[in-house]
Amino acid sequence: MIAILNWNNLDKNGKTEALARAEFNSSSELLERVKYIVSQVRANGDAALRSFSARFDGFDAVPSFVPQEKLAAATAGLSSEMRRSLDEAIENITNFHKAQMPQTVRVDTRPGVVCELTWRSIERVGLYVPGGTAPLFSAVMMLALPARLAGCRTRVLCTPPGKDGSIDQGILAAADLCGITKVLPIGGAQAIAAMAFGTETVPKVDKIFGPGNAYVTQAKQLVAQEPDGAAIDMPAGPSEVMVIADAAANPAWVAADLLAQAEHGADSQ
Repeated sequence: MIAILNWNNLDKNGKTEALARAEFNSSSELLERVKYIVSQVRANGDAALRSFSARFDGFDAVPSFVPQEKLAAATAGLSSEMRRSLDEAIENITNFHKAQMPQTVRVDTRPGVVCELTWRSIERVGLYVPGGTAPLFSAVMMLALPARLAGCRTRVLCTPPGKDGSIDQGILAAADLCGITKVLPIGGAQAIAAMAFGTETVPKVDKIFGPGNAYVTQAKQLVAQEPDGAAIDMPAGPSEVMVIADAAANPAWVAADLLAQAEHGADSQ
């Protein structure tokens, strides 16, 4: 539920409190915890993943890829309204990113001298999709579709499991519709470490994309500093969003803009 505040009814202290940023835990304690998780996954692979999954997610099992039939079943189980919404979103996101695709440049600067600018996709990418309080199947589309358009051959998606090892059906369906075949029920800093360094099950990737909590963000920054780690997109979150509207704004559009952000964590504003 989004809190509703009437700015004109707030006193000075109320306004200060409303504008206050959440305190981001960047303490040395957080850093040391994430360092430990990353080092354990790097050294012990799947065994460490199982241990951390049992500890943090309540799911005690060796990580394994979600079978293709489960991805297809999630898509088949969508309501007609949900399927239309996903198809429309996929079309819009695809069209937007198609327009950004760079073109090869070839120039004969002088007789016998050819200069060329070419673009090649990243070979292996890891996509992280949060799945705790708000499973972000929207993030699946925004990560997976550009990777597919770019031609990245290996596209691995990690997302936190439930206590029974299950993954939100919306995330599975979005992955299926976006051409992701490698989905793993692994979350948190351990998922980032697994994709960065590889394990017996998880393939090592060249670059990791996607948002996450403080542990995920810290892990991304750590693996990006290692020579044998993985590049990252950026440290993401917590979100800070403002919608500015006046009496002429369409209330339904304002509500849609706000609801689109309601999935973010409690530390977002």
